[in-house]
Amino acid sequence: MSFKNTTTEHLTLSKASRELGVDVRTLRRWDASGQIQTIRTEGGHRRVPLSEVRRIQGKVDKDRTVSCCYCRTSTQKQAENLERQVGRVLEHCAKSGWTVELFKEIGSGLNDGRKQFKRLLERIARPDVVRVVVEFKDRLTRFGFETFQIYCRNFGVEVVVLEQKENKEFEEEFAEDIVSLVASYSGRLYGKRGGRKRKDA
Repeated sequence: MSFKNTTTEHLTLSKASRELGVDVRTLRRWDASGQIQTIRTEGGHRRVPLSEVRRIQGKVDKDRTVSCCYCRTSTQKQAENLERQVGRVLEHCAKSGWTVELFKEIGSGLNDGRKQFKRLLERIARPDVVRVVVEFKDRLTRFGFETFQIYCRNFGVEVVVLEQKENKEFEEEFAEDIVSLVASYSGRLYGKRGGRKRKDA
């Protein structure tokens, strides 16, 4: 199985040059000579992986060896899909030769109080973690993915997303999450109104 859409965080040449303290033209020379690896966007623009910037800065710590893999589905009926998701993520890590710690659970992506997700946040803060690997962005959280990336970046941890486009099943799962959220808030709202009516009576 291949993951052609695998992504990590990338910087523009101007931002990478500021991080490294060199001129943009220097980065282009490094790219041409193979001293730094870059990618090209669909529009033909160069982008520098954050991991390459860290490597050149000398911030690659040999003690950082752990890749934290996070897998999630919203409901118990998707348990079989969860195991397939785990298999795909672990397969990618095995091909890359990464040491893995797995975090998996069943719970809504709208719920930031998920037990394994909270464990993952605590684990990221430890100095041996080098990256977090997920199949899709919203396996981590339905909203606030960029905030999660910033949190990881503060600890020098890279976020690797294997696929960019969700399949139909996960789109349906998102709809179920929204319906569940609306039902929950509606219940609270009407519960408060009912309490006020009884109090007024």
